[in-house]
Amino acid sequence: MRKSIKRTVSIRVVASLTAVILFSVMMTISILRVDNNQTASAQANALLSRAQQAETAHYKWSSNLSNALYAGTEFTGSIDPSTCVLGQWIYGEAGTDDQTVLGLRKQLEPLHKELHESATYVLGLLENDPAQARDYYQQTIQSNLGVLVGLLDEVVEQGTRLNEESQARMRSV
Repeated sequence: MRKSIKRTVSIRVVASLTAVILFSVMMTISILRVDNNQTASAQANALLSRAQQAETAHYKWSSNLSNALYAGTEFTGSIDPSTCVLGQWIYGEAGTDDQTVLGLRKQLEPLHKELHESATYVLGLLENDPAQARDYYQQTIQSNLGVLVGLLDEVVEQGTRLNEESQARMRSV
């Protein structure tokens, strides 16, 4: 009879320890999933913020260039494509491993570089032929800005999707 009580107690102790260990493992997995989802959500929000800031900054950059061409004010925008918010993202850490966003980033890089460099060209052109400089601004720079902003809008859409997906995963944990 002693062996059966001892055995019963041992089985219960082992079962209790197994349950505690299993519960601990499940809790750890759940906490890690929540942490991963929060990280994904934070990355998506940072991506959205950066893309929206880049759009705003490039509209302001274009307006500043327009004022230089049409109103004779000094152009104070950047000619270096690596110094603005978008350039820092393009030439720095992507902040995501989403292939769609990374593909859009690759598409943005040459267009963004050309846009900033075009300021040097158009300002040089302004000195010799203001009418041609204004035409170049309207036809080339504005067109490139529209394409750039369109790509940034796609980044915003993908970032929104990523954020919604991470929020949905968070709710399902």
